[in-house]
Amino acid sequence: MEKLSSNSLASRFVNAYNMLDHSLRTQYNFKANISFSDLIRRTATLNQVIRLYEDELIDLARLRNAIIHSKSEQVIAEPHEDVVETMEKVAKIISTPPLVVDVIKKINVDTIEAGASMRDYIVMSAEVGHSSVPVYKRDMLVGVLQRHTVLEGLGHVMKSSRSLDDFLKSTTTEVFLRDFPNNKNHFTITSSRVTIEEVLELFTNRKLSAVIITSDGTSGGKLTGIVTNADVLNLMHILEGY
Repeated sequence: MEKLSSNSLASRFVNAYNMLDHSLRTQYNFKANISFSDLIRRTATLNQVIRLYEDELIDLARLRNAIIHSKSEQVIAEPHEDVVETMEKVAKIISTPPLVVDVIKKINVDTIEAGASMRDYIVMSAEVGHSSVPVYKRDMLVGVLQRHTVLEGLGHVMKSSRSLDDFLKSTTTEVFLRDFPNNKNHFTITSSRVTIEEVLELFTNRKLSAVIITSDGTSGGKLTGIVTNADVLNLMHILEGY
């Protein structure tokens, strides 16, 4: 049996394994007496990355015992490089998770004033092409206009006897958000420290259309970015290549 070499595949695997184990226990406050496999099963309900690799990580937990003799810490097998890279990848994502603001370049988010008319919004939406537009009253976020819910609201107006053109000119974005309840509860606010994994976890709520990122995670914080459900696939690809 060989000693664990610092540059060997076995060493890289064990280091990544230990890093992942420590990070998960620290982040989710699990006790030391819980096995690695149980740790993976429990955190899979809390973390989308672990959920994605759950079965593979449990298999790798068994592999760890096949690689290293538990008492002597001597190498009794050498893992394949692909296996090592998978463990290192997951450990890196969990221990140093990438922040959304570092990878999504939407810092200059288009917004609209609460006092602007819905006609202004329609024109703006056509120009910028965004499906989600935050509405601000001075420096306070009051809501997010979503293209599909706006269309639904305008459809209700068209069914009535009211002139659509008059409605668009006379109704402010703030009033529209207030009077059409379908525009509520489809977005959430989080801080600029939010990770990609945390945002992906938020979007497991299928009713969520947008995540607004502010400096402190409040409606009065400085707007630093926005993520929509259209960005989910891109975020997943970024994690895969991280």
